[in-house]
Amino acid sequence: MSKVSTVSTVCVLARYVCSLKATDISRADKHRAAMCILDTLAAAAAGLYAPTVVAAREATIDLFGKGDVPIWFDGRRTTAAGAIFANSSASAALDMDDGQIEAWGHPGAAVIPAALALASEIGASADDALAAIVVGYEVGTRIKAARGSHGQPAEHGQTGVWTGFCVAAATGWLLKVSADQLANGLALSGVYSPNLIATGYTSQFGGDVKEGLPWSTVAGYSSLVLGKLGHIGFADIFDHLPFYNSRRILRGLGEDEMKINGNYFKPYATCRHFHGSLKALETLIAEHAIKPNEITAIRVNIFEYALKLSNKTRPDNLADIQYSIPFCTAVMAMLGPDSLMPIDESLIGREDICALAEKVEIVVNPEFSAQHAYAYQHLPQPDEGSHPDFEFNSVDVVTTHGTYSSPVVSPPYNPDAPMSMEELEHKFRTATRSVLNHSQQEDLLNAFARLLDGEIAPLLEVTARPAAR
Repeated sequence: MSKVSTVSTVCVLARYVCSLKATDISRADKHRAAMCILDTLAAAAAGLYAPTVVAAREATIDLFGKGDVPIWFDGRRTTAAGAIFANSSASAALDMDDGQIEAWGHPGAAVIPAALALASEIGASADDALAAIVVGYEVGTRIKAARGSHGQPAEHGQTGVWTGFCVAAATGWLLKVSADQLANGLALSGVYSPNLIATGYTSQFGGDVKEGLPWSTVAGYSSLVLGKLGHIGFADIFDHLPFYNSRRILRGLGEDEMKINGNYFKPYATCRHFHGSLKALETLIAEHAIKPNEITAIRVNIFEYALKLSNKTRPDNLADIQYSIPFCTAVMAMLGPDSLMPIDESLIGREDICALAEKVEIVVNPEFSAQHAYAYQHLPQPDEGSHPDFEFNSVDVVTTHGTYSSPVVSPPYNPDAPMSMEELEHKFRTATRSVLNHSQQEDLLNAFARLLDGEIAPLLEVTARPAAR
């Protein structure tokens, strides 16, 4: 199959991507891609010294060797594949990377490291790098939204199962491969990416695998390179129900709003399932001047799926905190929102936080559960639109002087009410305050401003410098 079938879905998708010029992608979409870069760099810098990220960086040199592409904020250089792996590891570690509503996952921590690594290696322009990011979000989101269970009921695959498609598309577009080469690269990525089946049944949330993004990025880029050199994939990979709904992949291709506009940026470095409740609690505390020592109980009303999270009141590690509704709720009540951007491992074992966490009750709301289950478990049909945001929460705070209840809320900063540039810059400053000094923060933000003006070299140079801890 060096020549893929012209009627296969993967070929139609590849032809579309290869036909796109940077000028075909709107200025607004490229601006959104630039915001995704800043958000991802914030996540990567914040996660720089997490043990899992340190291990990944050291493994990068052993696995991929030395090269000319920078490892962000480290000072060392490796190959493009190595930089993609190391920088994706940093971007995904603290659970503060962006997400995409329709795909139910996190493309930024895969697409951004890949696009910037290739831009550095081949000298791509800012315009081309931003266009490639838009392409990566577009292809990956379409494929994931049309993905069936693949033997993983109700899960539809963790992010690492499908972000290889994002990377293959983005890097393929940057390298100007042919439609046949890209089709093979996409098809190979669908086979070589991690299956992550164990994430659907394990009860150990403390593992560093999480959603498998770093290895998925390597698989996607490797698949593209193999396809470019003549490696052959399955041309019909997307043409078999119930595995993929080909009509959904192609519906509105080239006509609908680009999928990058369905992404969101996180205000808290935790699982997004309970961001609504965290924001509701933050609001109630501010409105009623609630003090931590006045709280006798907190009820988090949420959908049943949230019970699958670790929800430990006494977490053992950073990942345990990120997936714990009671502990994060207690952190918000005691320390405020900045303490969750990012989460500091020094919070582990703090008796005052653990004691308040034990006063947090997770209450399953049947209506929230029904809405979430439909959105998350229902295989999309060809004529359905994108899934809306069905992660509803509410909070009741019981205090010594009364009970305060929030309205029903969904997570803040969804695509219909996105984070502004000013808010994103505030997130960057807050998240990186313990890793980058003020001068380094300003250097990066100035380089980012130049990216918005069409220059990418300053940003690539700033991110190649080691952080001054």
